[in-house]
Amino acid sequence: MSNDNIRQYRIDNLKQAQAARKEDSLKRVNEALNNLKKRRDKINFHSVAREANLSVSYLYKYPEIKQRIAEIRNEQSLMPHEEFKSQLSPSGVKVQARLKERIKSLEKDNKELRRKNEALAGQVYRTHQLQEQVERQQRTIEDLEMLLNESESRNPKSSSKVTPITKKHTKKLKNSSSKIDSELKTLKIRSNSTLSKLIDSNPEEVVLNAISSLKEALSNQTVKNKTGFLVKAIENNWIPNDDYEEKLELDFFNKWFPLANSQGLVSASTKLDGVLHVLNPDGEWIPFEKMITQYPLDALKSMT
Repeated sequence: MSNDNIRQYRIDNLKQAQAARKEDSLKRVNEALNNLKKRRDKINFHSVAREANLSVSYLYKYPEIKQRIAEIRNEQSLMPHEEFKSQLSPSGVKVQARLKERIKSLEKDNKELRRKNEALAGQVYRTHQLQEQVERQQRTIEDLEMLLNESESRNPKSSSKVTPITKKHTKKLKNSSSKIDSELKTLKIRSNSTLSKLIDSNPEEVVLNAISSLKEALSNQTVKNKTGFLVKAIENNWIPNDDYEEKLELDFFNKWFPLANSQGLVSASTKLDGVLHVLNPDGEWIPFEKMITQYPLDALKSMT
């Protein structure tokens, strides 16, 4: 299947899902309006969105829904205040107050759960990246071993002098990674015995955080002994400031967004409660970390 066919197939799936979601959402909006009218609750865009479990911006997408909500809201506004108020008994008012408090509590819990889900989505994405990295390294090892075997078969006399790549680099690959090696090379850091032991004895995340701390320091000042700085950063589990991590996220976003936009997957971006969101074809704001788990940068590059 060609890239164009794959792209068309994905676009068709997105359109089908969007149509099904639209039909389901319209049904939920109608049910929400009926429920609110039966309970004689105040009807506006926020109450309908909450009852239907949809966003307010989503309601504005459909003119017929927008017009109907506006008409019902206007009808309620024309009712005398005392008449509307008298429809609830004292016990009903108490029940309504308790329900409102319960709704506030649930909304707070829901917000906290969304925050945790977004954090977990980021961890899943990072784990996926590491898994892909391991698989690429394994394929590289297998390719090199194949070349080595072919070389040995052509030159049997020299085979005894060749050390298999897996034996020679097993210890290095066990406790290090190409990402760490690449970062050290980019920063022109020569590893000594102390730094090598620390890299081998600490998790990769600790080492990468220390490297990020060194990069942050280099961007603000001159570091005379980069190797010594990195040793101290690993020993003390230093991590970069939030502003620096935010810059890294922004740099990645600037690479990802144009590709996703060209595929019709997103059309805008913003920050909601301090979290970066993107606008999908359904008009919904989705956390950026959640979107990159569904559409990784490498996958978007392969689609172009």
